[in-house]
Amino acid sequence: MRKAYLNRVSAFVLAGLLAASTVGCSAGGKGETTVAATGQTAKTEEKETKDQDKQAVGGDTVTLRLVHYMGEQSKRDALDAMLEAFKEKYPNINIEVEVVASSSYIATYKNYIAAGEAPDIMFGKPQTMKEFVDGGYFMDLSNEAFMKNVLPMLKDECTVNGGVYGFPLDAQVKACFYNKKMFKEAGVEVPKTREEFFQVADTFKEKGINPFIHPYNFIHGVFHELDSFFTSMAVATDNKTVWSDSQEGTKELSDNAMVKDAMEMFSKFASYRDAGDNAVDQTQGIQNFAAGQRPMYMNGGWLMGDVMAASPDGEFGMFPTPWSDKPEENKLWVGIDDVFVVSSQTEHKEAVMALLSFFANEQSSKIWMDTAKLMTSNVNVSTNDADDFIKEIKSYIDQDMIVSKSQVPDYTSEFSTAFRTKLQEFVTLDDSKRDVGKLLQDIDYEIASIRQ
Repeated sequence: MRKAYLNRVSAFVLAGLLAASTVGCSAGGKGETTVAATGQTAKTEEKETKDQDKQAVGGDTVTLRLVHYMGEQSKRDALDAMLEAFKEKYPNINIEVEVVASSSYIATYKNYIAAGEAPDIMFGKPQTMKEFVDGGYFMDLSNEAFMKNVLPMLKDECTVNGGVYGFPLDAQVKACFYNKKMFKEAGVEVPKTREEFFQVADTFKEKGINPFIHPYNFIHGVFHELDSFFTSMAVATDNKTVWSDSQEGTKELSDNAMVKDAMEMFSKFASYRDAGDNAVDQTQGIQNFAAGQRPMYMNGGWLMGDVMAASPDGEFGMFPTPWSDKPEENKLWVGIDDVFVVSSQTEHKEAVMALLSFFANEQSSKIWMDTAKLMTSNVNVSTNDADDFIKEIKSYIDQDMIVSKSQVPDYTSEFSTAFRTKLQEFVTLDDSKRDVGKLLQDIDYEIASIRQ
């Protein structure tokens, strides 16, 4: 069946897919994370779920292949616990889990598809994998019952060409995470403006403490540091299409004053580094932060499960990385992180949908929040019993002090890899050699070269 499918794909589309190298919006309203489904809607969803359960449970034994690139142990533990609970309910469905490198997952998927061996379920972000959608390799999940409870802004970020091509497990954030004890000992408070932010950094520096964790040996960690404030900045300054304009060749980054200002701030972050940061990867960064070596880490909430596991008595918080001196403009980045896409080549659709439906239910949502320390994407699941860190995220959502990542689409595929590589090269340069103007010109040139 898989070979027959591939034979129907045009040679042109498949060749274009293999040639590429690796790597309307809504905001969550108040109370959106705890609104319960009631009345006829709840009855309809319950019936749909039971019908799906009946199809999956009553069949022959099947094996699904699930591929992900989760690097954090807390996430892997959460997934294992969810799969164990799923197996109890669906003993006839076996799940084979395969882990691939986050730095090369796109190339790995392309190889699998070309060989007719696409996994049933994969990890990925649909908007940055648009060529897979255009090629017909992912399944549209728009009409699946389990998508009805997903936070709308997360569903938006899984939407491509009018279809929804991913199921997000959680509502992720990017921010500046901080050690509350170190802040208290240094006599500093959470900064609300850009000026206050660098004053806090300088205070730690004067005390002989480097203020930031810099995972500069991890290409994605470098980008997360920038994006912890860039998305909020782009939305506030009406630059939502800045990355897509660059990729499409309609506007160059070197002509954009906002981008120049953002990169100057990004460069200033790098001025607080030391030579050892060039060798720090994501895992080491998490360990260093948990151990209290440095007080701040600009990255994603996916860190916190492993941080709290390594330092169970630690006191950690977060705040939106302030790019503006107007506090109301500094909003929290909220978007997708852990997303499952379904192969259109799968021979076991009913079993796949049963698995995703199980991932979307209250039991799995609570397992994910308790173990991975991330807020569920399911708007019907209460966060009242969740960790303080998750409640903090919810408070920003309730106050509408958030910005949806879906409003500022990233570069895709090889464009993204080239861009992040340039950022990594830039931050590892000595202070005297970092030139923002040259960086933007180099990125423009690199993007244009790929586009040709």
